[in-house]
Amino acid sequence: MVTLRRLGIVLALAGVLLGTSTNAIAASVRVTAVLDQDTVEFGDPVTATVTVFLDRDSDVSVLEDLAPLTQLGPTQVTKATRGGLHTITYTTRASCLDQRCISTAGSKRIALRPVVVQIAPNTKRTEIWPVLNVRARVSREDTARARPPMRHDTSTPAVTYRLEPAGLARGLDGAAVIFAAAGLLLAGWAAAAVRRRRRVVSPISGLERALALAREAERRPTPDRRRALGLLARLLGARDPRLAGEADDLAWSAPAPTSDALAELVTQVEREVNGA
Repeated sequence: MVTLRRLGIVLALAGVLLGTSTNAIAASVRVTAVLDQDTVEFGDPVTATVTVFLDRDSDVSVLEDLAPLTQLGPTQVTKATRGGLHTITYTTRASCLDQRCISTAGSKRIALRPVVVQIAPNTKRTEIWPVLNVRARVSREDTARARPPMRHDTSTPAVTYRLEPAGLARGLDGAAVIFAAAGLLLAGWAAAAVRRRRRVVSPISGLERALALAREAERRPTPDRRRALGLLARLLGARDPRLAGEADDLAWSAPAPTSDALAELVTQVEREVNGA
């Protein structure tokens, strides 16, 4: 019996201490909930800010429901500590885009649900948002008109150009003429150059061709050397019968004409007949 009585006293003391601690935490917490504007037009953004002030570091969670507002992005959380005071700020950007924000009277009062702040372990605070007035953008009188009034000028702005079109067209035509003339001059210059090259390069004679073939035949087999000597003999017949006979004899000599013998005869023909 004494043991049970002691246990009851202990539990009662624990409850008192726990209640005292919870009350102390609750007394040290302050919460504000504000809107940066209390009156907006339909669709305008508004910033909702919840600030929690604590004199000790604790786990904090904020439950806020901004309906019928539409949240425009994630909630930004910032924390700061100064002089033992802990400040946590929750900032949310939202806009009234819902049909519930429209009123036929021209203005709608929006009462948001209270924000709930939970501080560990067992402390909860509730804060009321200010009432938000949402005004219609167009009045009933404006919509009844055949031509509703506009806040801004709806006339088409005057057309401006960095370059005047007619002047630009004339400039482009002139450039086309210049490029065409330059093309004609370039083509004429190229044709004249081709004609000059053709006049400078004289056609090779038959004897020069035969000598070139003979030089090439020096490095070729015996049948090629014999054919080159035979061609040289025919072309030399009218100009130098003596050398023509030597070329013919060498072409059909036995043994076969050597490369050195062919080279010696070609050198003699170039010196005595072709003037090389």
